[in-house]
Amino acid sequence: MYLTVAVDEATSTGIESGYQALFEHVSDGLLLVAPDSGRIRDVNECFTSMSGFACETLVGRRLVDVLVGEPDRDPVRALLDADEDVEWCLQRRDGETFWAELSASVGDVGGQRCVVTTVRDASERRHREKGWFEELVEHVPTGIFRARPDPDEPFLEGNPTIVELFDVTSRTDLLSTPVGDIFADGDDCQEFFEQVAEERVVSERVELRTLNDEPFWGQVTACRFTDAEGETYVDGAVKDVTEFREHRQGLEEQNERLQLLNRIVRHDIRNDMQLVQGMSDLLDDVEKGDTPHLETIRSRTEHVIELTDLMGELMDALVTESGSEREPTNLSFVLEREIRAARSSYPEATIRTRGNVPLVEVLANDMLRSVFRNLLSNAVRHHDGDEPTVEVSAELEDDWVLVKVADDGPGIDPERRDVIFGKGEKGVDSEGTGLGLYLVYTLVDHYGGSVWIDDNDPRGSVFNVRLHLA
Repeated sequence: MYLTVAVDEATSTGIESGYQALFEHVSDGLLLVAPDSGRIRDVNECFTSMSGFACETLVGRRLVDVLVGEPDRDPVRALLDADEDVEWCLQRRDGETFWAELSASVGDVGGQRCVVTTVRDASERRHREKGWFEELVEHVPTGIFRARPDPDEPFLEGNPTIVELFDVTSRTDLLSTPVGDIFADGDDCQEFFEQVAEERVVSERVELRTLNDEPFWGQVTACRFTDAEGETYVDGAVKDVTEFREHRQGLEEQNERLQLLNRIVRHDIRNDMQLVQGMSDLLDDVEKGDTPHLETIRSRTEHVIELTDLMGELMDALVTESGSEREPTNLSFVLEREIRAARSSYPEATIRTRGNVPLVEVLANDMLRSVFRNLLSNAVRHHDGDEPTVEVSAELEDDWVLVKVADDGPGIDPERRDVIFGKGEKGVDSEGTGLGLYLVYTLVDHYGGSVWIDDNDPRGSVFNVRLHLA
């Protein structure tokens, strides 16, 4: 620990004999430093032994002159302002360096205002800590390396894992290999090191190669830093992610095939059901006495068409959740469009807005239309009366907007509200697919929002959708 004492610029004389004895016999190094100039006025024998410099050599020099590297601010002031010991690297007379702990306090010495400083050598402690860390690096199952910030220069250090990862015969061979040789593409290498120079910390998945020219995909994380002596290095970690990448690529290809199959099946089923629906309309005037069977055909046909539409939207939502980014989306435009569509689809229902919808953009995407389409459809289709009323409103809440879709239907049992957004969940008397509300939850959750249900007054339910403003 450093204890720095600052005295005024007048020559320091007559330090009390008791203090002088303490100054000379304390087991830590001590310095007295002038507060204005930062020049050393006196040092004890312990510090001269620690640094190798004679007292007369140190007196008159600035404190910053014995430090390695230029500190960001005045070292005396930095010590006084610190809440705990400060670790700095100091120079020895033989050119070597050592780490020390410094601290400072203000007091009166010989009738003068001073800052008394203690210096404690921290080299042994840091050596023990370094030994533990080096042991960890040696055994970690990730390739660790140190290099210069120039890919044409060889590795400076490497652990056994990185030696094995790149099929190197020995660590000595690795230390004679330019860092750029492990990149499969020279442009990727150049771009990576340019990023390190600009951003200091970089993590990229790039194609690498062993020294036997075997390609593999690696997650490379590198950090640029400058040590106490002013030397700049790049410390990095390399992990083989080939298996992960191949697995992910296989999933992407599988998703593409599923999407194609989904489009084909939905297209064929929808076309067939629309044909059945059209032919059932032609039967209206053929037989008036046996309409229940005809109504069954119509209801089941509508159900299959609704199912294919929902499956298409759900597939789009799942793709959106896995890849599409959120973007500013005009809320009022989406709401007004879906309200008009719902009025056209359900002429028996009264669908209206309460107040003005705020002219704001929310973080969403094109699939936001499906959220409100399904909520409006749900409010009408699950109504227990002949003339449903649905009211849509929106209000701002700090960085959010809350959209409410309220109906005057039978309401939803509070015990079912926590599970109603799950896959395949539907009401006891519902003929729906149970996918509509699951789609709503999936999309809103992807947007970083939330959706929940409240009671409406005097009857019915209120579906609340909170979205983040863009």
